[in-house]
Amino acid sequence: MQSLAFGLTYAIAGGLAAVGLGLVGAAAVSAVGRNPDAENTIRNLMILAMAFVDALAIIGLVVALIIKFLP
Repeated sequence: MQSLAFGLTYAIAGGLAAVGLGLVGAAAVSAVGRNPDAENTIRNLMILAMAFVDALAIIGLVVALIIKFLP
């Protein structure tokens, strides 16, 4: 049961993080297409948003490891 909980916890967190990264990237590309002069600002904001989304994926991994190794 713990292996199933570990797999589902990390799979859901990783999958939703991938969807979030795709949405952030698509929004950044769309924003640069509308306003090419603001490319540097948009890139910086995109990198920051992607870091936050990756942090959520790492939190999901930590929770999955806690579920797997703690009784």
